Amino acid sequence: MATRWIKIDNLDVDLEVIPGLLDRYNLLPTFIRRLIETKNTHQIRPSKEAQISFNNRFLADNNIKGKDNLSNWLSQNGLDEKRLDLMLYERLQVEIFKQDSFDKNVASIFLKRKESLDRVMYSIMRVETREEAEELHLKLEEKEASFSELASEYALGSEKEFNGMIGPVELRVLDANLSERLKISKTGQLWPPFEFRNFWIVLRLEKHLPSSLDENMRKRLRNEMYEEFINKQVLDLVEQIRKTDTSKIKELKPKSQKK
Repeated sequence: MATRWIKIDNLDVDLEVIPGLLDRYNLLPTFIRRLIETKNTHQIRPSKEAQISFNNRFLADNNIKGKDNLSNWLSQNGLDEKRLDLMLYERLQVEIFKQDSFDKNVASIFLKRKESLDRVMYSIMRVETREEAEELHLKLEEKEASFSELASEYALGSEKEFNGMIGPVELRVLDANLSERLKISKTGQLWPPFEFRNFWIVLRLEKHLPSSLDENMRKRLRNEMYEEFINKQVLDLVEQIRKTDTSKIKELKPKSQKK
């Protein structure tokens, strides 16, 4: 016999349909993720000082100041202070788990990826023909006009709105046709026109910004390793559940209203 979990007007929701509903509403991965996080962190006991610091940082990041401001934020987010305290405690447990599990690998990962994490600022113009690109390139070489002046007038891409200037942007997100040139460029180096994605390109490196293993970078790499670690487990478990339970879930239908 089915066990009712909740009743919403004429809609009965039984416990046996919950896994299927979580999957149907795309909540199953989040639910599984939280279960895995709880399994990994339930023995971690943050110090009182760490909790206070973490909570204060959360309040500052969300611009929550004073009791009234906090009450409004809680109401808007469907929480009370007890649930917020639990949520932040569990978040802190996860952060400690990340540090304990992945900090030791951050430096080596950074060294392997440093080149792709470097950022650049560059100027670019996309035009239709080789002849036009060569003419613009010559004007730049002869200093007849600035890159920003020419880009604002002749560029066909979105760079036109920024006078040709792009960045700072990480080399890893750029197409190889651009990143390989920029990676070996010296500041101010102007490249001969080249064809790229049905355009002719005029390209100049403005500034190279080497990446460094500061606290923000350490946190970013740690988070990336953690996401890779947990997403694999989540996907494996979701696939297992879909092969078993969800194929047996009954369809959820409201009961007909009595006349």
